[in-house]
Amino acid sequence: MNTIEQFILKNHSTMSRQEMADILNVSVLNITYYLRKNNLVKKKLKFSQDDIEYMHDHYLDMTYKEIANHLGYTERQIRGKINNFHWPKTRRINSHYFDEIDNGLKAYFLGFIFADGWIIFNEENYNYEFGMQLQSEDDYILKRLNEELGGLNIITYNEPYTHEICGQICHTGEMAKLRVYSKPLVLGLMKNGIATNKTLKHIHPIVKDEFFFDFLRGYIDGDGCYWKYKNHYYLHITCATDTVLKYIQNVLFSYNIETKIYQETERKYRLICMNITEMSKLIPLLYPNENVFCLSRKYERIKSYLIGPAA
Repeated sequence: MNTIEQFILKNHSTMSRQEMADILNVSVLNITYYLRKNNLVKKKLKFSQDDIEYMHDHYLDMTYKEIANHLGYTERQIRGKINNFHWPKTRRINSHYFDEIDNGLKAYFLGFIFADGWIIFNEENYNYEFGMQLQSEDDYILKRLNEELGGLNIITYNEPYTHEICGQICHTGEMAKLRVYSKPLVLGLMKNGIATNKTLKHIHPIVKDEFFFDFLRGYIDGDGCYWKYKNHYYLHITCATDTVLKYIQNVLFSYNIETKIYQETERKYRLICMNITEMSKLIPLLYPNENVFCLSRKYERIKSYLIGPAA
């Protein structure tokens, strides 16, 4: 029995499936799978308001069977309830959005997703999911992505909570989460370098040269930081493998921008740009104008480089 299953069996009587899914960072379908495996799924007799809202939000981008598995009903029950509501079947998620990375905004989101998102591709359980979770103050990133995907999905918010993982007490602040259930969307992300377990694989996106700095800006917003030392900011990016860092380093070198890569632990690599001159060349390429889409709190830290290094 794995750690996830142990957690579910311990907490299923006091926590909802959604609460357990949020803490474990898995889909509700995964929770339902383990409950069914242990004969702990109770047959539902009445649709709750949350069930109805979920069906309304997903009946166009999920099959009746997928919704049924997610909520714990039968496929026939879901089909009958949706038909009773006579919901129009004209809305569609933009499920092929990531099939082709052909503009800067798509490249930005691809970089951010590579850093902070996840995908699930499970044909056995009919589970095809893309998700991303950020601090609630950064929810405008998720809202813009949701708009690009058709605006059909709901961004959920978790209250701050304390929980235990592997014997350690962890404190989590309020988080915003976007989840999209779409097989074509997941396939598009996989086609462009997002893996189902990206931290363990030497797989990464490669974008067209014209969109490279959009991709890099998104990746920095997810996994990078600007570190201040003696009135100057420097760039750090960390990753579990060095493959994507070498890709970034090679492209930056073609722009005459030098960086260093260090291995800190067995599964932690860091790319660093600590030269004032190199930073003054890099930042204007990342932020070519003040309206470029980005994580504003990071942009505010290094605005001085757009007019030259600080004295």
